[in-house]
Amino acid sequence: MINGDSCLREFGRFRLDVKKRVLWYESEPVNLPLKEIELLSVLTENSGQVVTKDELLDRVWADTFVEESNLSRHIYLLRKTLKEYGEGEDLIQTVPRRGYRFTGQVSATETETTEAIVLERRTSTTTRIEIDQDDASAAPAQPVGVPGPPSRRAIGLIFACTLIFIGAALAFVYWPSQAIDSKSEIKSIAVLPVRSFAQDSDDEELRLRITDALITRLGGMSRVAVRPTSAVLPFAGSSIDGVEIGKKLRVDVVIDSYIQREGDRLPVTVQVIRVANGDQMWSEQFDGQADQILRLQDSISAEVARSLGSGTVDRKAFDKRPTENPESYEAYLKARYFATKRDETSLRKAIALFTQAKELDPTFSEAYSGLADTIHLLFNYSIDVRPEIVVQAKQELAKAIELKPDSADALVTLGTIQMGYDWDWKAAEESLKRAIDAAPNSSLARMRLGALFVRTRRFEESQREFARAIELDPLSQTANTNLGMALFCQKSFDAAEMQYGKAMELDDKVGATHWLLSRSLWQQGRKNEAVKQIVQGLTLDGNTELAKKIEAAKGIPENAIRLLLNEWRSNPQRTNPHNLAYLSTYLEDKENALRWLNVSYEERHPWTTWAAAAPEFESLRGEPRYKDLLDKLNLPGK
Repeated sequence: MINGDSCLREFGRFRLDVKKRVLWYESEPVNLPLKEIELLSVLTENSGQVVTKDELLDRVWADTFVEESNLSRHIYLLRKTLKEYGEGEDLIQTVPRRGYRFTGQVSATETETTEAIVLERRTSTTTRIEIDQDDASAAPAQPVGVPGPPSRRAIGLIFACTLIFIGAALAFVYWPSQAIDSKSEIKSIAVLPVRSFAQDSDDEELRLRITDALITRLGGMSRVAVRPTSAVLPFAGSSIDGVEIGKKLRVDVVIDSYIQREGDRLPVTVQVIRVANGDQMWSEQFDGQADQILRLQDSISAEVARSLGSGTVDRKAFDKRPTENPESYEAYLKARYFATKRDETSLRKAIALFTQAKELDPTFSEAYSGLADTIHLLFNYSIDVRPEIVVQAKQELAKAIELKPDSADALVTLGTIQMGYDWDWKAAEESLKRAIDAAPNSSLARMRLGALFVRTRRFEESQREFARAIELDPLSQTANTNLGMALFCQKSFDAAEMQYGKAMELDDKVGATHWLLSRSLWQQGRKNEAVKQIVQGLTLDGNTELAKKIEAAKGIPENAIRLLLNEWRSNPQRTNPHNLAYLSTYLEDKENALRWLNVSYEERHPWTTWAAAAPEFESLRGEPRYKDLLDKLNLPGK
């Protein structure tokens, strides 16, 4: 047993710096998580002796409850790392029913002054500069125990260290306000889709539910922007390195996690990695249960928040659970998983699961707001345009806000309905601004407020909101497309075209973006190019037969538009009246443009509210019926 105060310990080719918590193999640092370092410190301190499990838990996880299985997991990972460097698994022996014994020969080493000078910058991961001693052969050997005169190099090093010490002291005295803790620099994080250690894993839904749960929980850190689930989902199953994903998402830190499901057991390894340099700031293993995601997310998110520093967390808001009912939360997470798929079958599954969640816990505000939003999606996607659908969504929102007045999710959906269905622009703006006050880093709230500003012809304000939404979610195809729409409605057609191009760089398989680009091209007189984009949009929307007909008629662009209008007029269910209205202006057919705008108004279609902003309707501004329509929509006429 060695003195516990010894900072440097050597065994084999390893050197353990207990004070700085780093393990070296020869001259290279070993990438070992903090908990493994602490375990190794305790074991090497008691080399050759049995260290009980209770002692290890008390020493390494002081004041924290950790199950014994978690200790076993850390020992396993420590052995695995040492084995990769050539050590046998018996270096750390398991003593049945007692604990563990470190069997290696450990020797304590005094301070490093004769070997190296280490300058350290204190962060969660440390940066070290080691200056090795000159080659011994370069100077005559000194007799053992007889100090020789200090070399010029040693004098230089002493002088340099003295200057560093004085400089640090002066900085501490005269510039204390300038000291920056590296943790305070963390302004954005991304929780990457949880991966599996098993390559043939079939638990994708479970892993995405855990990912969404962590994002939802960590979203409570109001001082840090957490990328939304929609931003990270495209990387599910990706082999791209976590740091590279972080760079694409433009975040300071990524949280990279792996699971290895063992029946109902769910061991999870979590790493917090700084994107700028790839340093691992923190790592931990958690032993969860597949049917207890609520408890698992609490454990992981609390430790992650602690690793990022207390300055990033509003503790009171962060610690509050959305529900205490695990079954309700499981149903809620499953509902969110299906809601992201956006097809009718998945949306209806989500509705059933949100309903189950609120029935299991009638005080679960997020279940009501999730249900309301999904019901509204049915209406917004023209899957079910019955007025009672919107009435039901409003009832669910009223309950959600009653339970949680500052629910950003509920307020965003409420503002969207007030804007797109009630045409109550003042109330919608108030709701969306309240949502932003509650969740300043919500890219969705910013996008919806931006959409309101476009429809009411407040173009500069809309562009600011969309730009902020893109800043919060750089890879959002929707946010980038919406910014293009704002520029288009402002008649900045060249800028709109460039912005749509950026959106297509992110995903060129979204039909709506091609449709919107076609409108900008037509306004610029580039009609043949516009028809090509219409064909592309139809193809991506699944209307391949109609796309072929339009392609065949593209020689004369107006003929292609006539063909498209005739097809849609004979089968209006395949489009919406707003599309028929703006396409009618391409043929200078004011009568049909006004007729279809009125149909859109009578159906209360959500796209009706674009009537004031769309440049295609400029030719209608002198028409009394158009002015009457804008009045009924409470929209500005200029």
